[in-house]
Amino acid sequence: MLIRNAMGIRGLGVAVRRYGKFSSLNGDTVVIDGPALVYQIYDGCMRQKPPTNGFICQPSYAALGRMVMGWLNELRQHNVSVRKILFDGYLPPAKWQVRQYRLLQQSQLMKDLLASHPNGSCGVPEDAFETIKGGIALVRTVGTSSSLRWLPKPPFLVPAVVEILKDCHTWGPLVETVSGEADMFCAEDIRRHGGVLLTSDSDLLITDLGHDGSVAFFADIVVADRSAESRGLLASKFSLNSINDALALNNLGGLPRVAYEFAKSRGSFNEALDRIRNRKWEDISHTVEYQTFLEEYSMKEYLPTGHPIQSMISTLDPRVSEIVIQTLLFTGDCAGTSSAQHSRGPETLAMFLPVLIEDHSRISAWTGSTAVRQLAYSIMQTFAVHKSPVVIEYRTLMASNTSIGRQVDVLGLEEAHEQCSSLVHTLKQLANRIPSADMRWLAFAIYQDVMWSTSEERSLLSASLVHKAQLPSNDERWHSWDIIHFTAQVEASLYSLRIAKQILDVAISLSPGLAPQVRELCEHLDTLPAIADWPTLEKMPHLLAAANKADILAVITDILGIPLIQVQDKSAETDGAKKREKRKNANGLLRSERDPKRPVSINPFAVLSNASQD
Repeated sequence: MLIRNAMGIRGLGVAVRRYGKFSSLNGDTVVIDGPALVYQIYDGCMRQKPPTNGFICQPSYAALGRMVMGWLNELRQHNVSVRKILFDGYLPPAKWQVRQYRLLQQSQLMKDLLASHPNGSCGVPEDAFETIKGGIALVRTVGTSSSLRWLPKPPFLVPAVVEILKDCHTWGPLVETVSGEADMFCAEDIRRHGGVLLTSDSDLLITDLGHDGSVAFFADIVVADRSAESRGLLASKFSLNSINDALALNNLGGLPRVAYEFAKSRGSFNEALDRIRNRKWEDISHTVEYQTFLEEYSMKEYLPTGHPIQSMISTLDPRVSEIVIQTLLFTGDCAGTSSAQHSRGPETLAMFLPVLIEDHSRISAWTGSTAVRQLAYSIMQTFAVHKSPVVIEYRTLMASNTSIGRQVDVLGLEEAHEQCSSLVHTLKQLANRIPSADMRWLAFAIYQDVMWSTSEERSLLSASLVHKAQLPSNDERWHSWDIIHFTAQVEASLYSLRIAKQILDVAISLSPGLAPQVRELCEHLDTLPAIADWPTLEKMPHLLAAANKADILAVITDILGIPLIQVQDKSAETDGAKKREKRKNANGLLRSERDPKRPVSINPFAVLSNASQD
């Protein structure tokens, strides 16, 4: 199987660049490949980052959203009409190896960061990226500088920007999450209605865009000099028909045939072209491999156009949309078998969680919030035609074993309803005892860490950080791995609640007869903050100091019904753990003077049925 580069077939764009037509975009209608634009803006921003030796050097989600809108606004100022901005809502099983490869790369990056920066990272001022303007010039440079490749990307980059765009009255109505791959839906829209497809993916060069359609790359768009006759925005526009004509390929399979030969061999584009022209190749047009290659460049609708979920997909994060569509496509074949766990597609429900910036020598930052996601996956079964007993989560991958995910068992409906009630009870108690909404969600993340760590008799990272928290000085710009990892835990907690909220919304829409506790939980999650408003690493010391002042730990231990936490030094904690008697009840919490009327709290650690890597 051919595994393509993330931005298309490597070298194809450069090889055919001379066949583009450099012309004005003024007055054109465009359709935008949303994920490609977001990452192009991010790369452009990072090329202007302040000098630092630290790896925690990223623009905020709010700043990235502002720069994306700045870029779009400049299109509008030059009379370019944006018809749609599309985002992926489902990546097909054929993309499994590509997903696996990308996840492996990101996982190795985080492992390397821990080895190369054992003491953590220096930070940057919060306003470090504020002077960058989000215009056309921001994405003029092609690709990412090699000096930036070792830096981790923000884990929630795409959903954060999508959320910001949707909140904008100008751009929100144009944003769609589609039930497939965004680039192919863009191509289909251009094929039907004409216009220019804006992307950074060279794959679109070999996609049929119709007689009146063309593709242009973000990095090629320039603002014409004011003294030039043609003012405004200019770009190289490419069409498959004109390239086939220029290369005399119309009777030889066209550019797709050359691209296949080019991707399969290790030679140059010209060598592949010569082989096709000189007929030194067998007719492979009907082979399975070539047909599979071509199918990657055709739009596939995985759900019927009139399916009830179609109207809801654009309200979901891409990852949530993907697991929802998987559930609707799930056939029940081979579910839970070892063979199914080594593939990704309708046969196995799989959730690809973002790779967090965390300390990979510790238990995964996703672990403590697993129960919330388990609850969401369980409620998700209410609209499944075929029930699945498990969902496979992929958090990180290592080269030694690239096929193992973390199996999460699906709860029975009655137990899921009980867990909804338990979670609602906890959220109510936090709301009643903590006035600040922002502090309330931080407290919930601490609550999950305390509950899991206590039951597992592990040291409490959150409690230790809260206990010693104090307002940092203005010149304190260093982030230890402790606070980096805790920030990742908070992000995992908030995103797990976000997953639950969105899946519950879908379940309520598709299954109106759900139990009242499901609707009640959904209502409590309505107040979740937008991703751009989540606690950042730079703000975390101030938030921890505020949590210390508000005595959040006392509130949490009282809700859990466990003794007040006595924070000890590391060696004392280790010795104490060895001496403690394991006094756990059936749900894994330490036994205590619990109010018998109090619902048992959700358990974020007993839900993993088989050991696997984090």
